[in-house]
Amino acid sequence: MKFKTVFSLALMLCAACTLFAHADNRGTVEAIVNSKKISINYGRPSMKGRDLLSMAPVGMVWRLGMNEATEIESTGNLIVAGKELKAGKYSLWVKKTGEDSWILAFHPKTGIWGRPALTEGYVAELPLKLEKTPESVEQLTINLAAENGEAVIRIHWGTSVLVGSFGVK
Repeated sequence: MKFKTVFSLALMLCAACTLFAHADNRGTVEAIVNSKKISINYGRPSMKGRDLLSMAPVGMVWRLGMNEATEIESTGNLIVAGKELKAGKYSLWVKKTGEDSWILAFHPKTGIWGRPALTEGYVAELPLKLEKTPESVEQLTINLAAENGEAVIRIHWGTSVLVGSFGVK
């Protein structure tokens, strides 16, 4: 009987440690744009000496972040590259479309863990501008801000920053 109790406690402790370790590698950003709340929950992988964005081959689809797919949630409709997305949750994917061109793709399927990447079924695609900065960040960092009535997303990893904006109504 004691063995079962000790074993059960050990399993619960391992599960709790895994949960806390997972939580430390997650980030959340929020912004209020046109009186609507937008939030992004994402995994924060580390570079570990690799410049993964520049190493990515053209055509690659990335589940933006790590582990559980990055998700955006909005209380208002989003206007992404001319397409209106209903308020709610979407998973976010990044596609490399050229040497220096990227797209942020919105997918209606959420709660995705691991692989494979979703390569079709996107409901909107936002072109991203690649910028370089002298400030390098080790862990992937996503920023979201209200600027001129739009939501501006900045995806910063290493010295690369992918930037795009979309409307909110």
